[in-house]
Amino acid sequence: MTVVSAALFGTDWRPGLPGAVELLRECAARGWTVVLTGPGPDGAPALTVTAPGHDPVRAALDLVDGPASHAVAVAGSVREVVAALRAGVPCVALEAGADTGPELRAAGAVEVHRDAAALLRVLDDSLLARPRAFGPVGAGTGGPRSG
Repeated sequence: MTVVSAALFGTDWRPGLPGAVELLRECAARGWTVVLTGPGPDGAPALTVTAPGHDPVRAALDLVDGPASHAVAVAGSVREVVAALRAGVPCVALEAGADTGPELRAAGAVEVHRDAAALLRVLDDSLLARPRAFGPVGAGTGGPRSG
């Protein structure tokens, strides 16, 4: 299961974010359940949490009755990384917003990629392909990757 911040892919956020819809489609094609934590682009292969409240990652998990141990979050801000970790979900971050790679890593992101297209290029080697390869959330083993 992949929990994705819709802010990264929403049509009103940053039009044309490289690889955004392609990443969602590839995750869906692999049989992963994709849940957006807010409204996303039209035609994206994902469920949507429409009222995430204060804990959008937990709301996404609840929507599909999914355990945190089978989920990975994709986030674009320090706030979203922290929300994922609070829910017990490891996080891959994209440098698509105001927060920088070092800030995202310091917040606890296991990997940081320039954008969705960069993540898509290394998808098979990313945390999305193997959610618990780095051990428990926050274990710090393996070190963050850049894409």
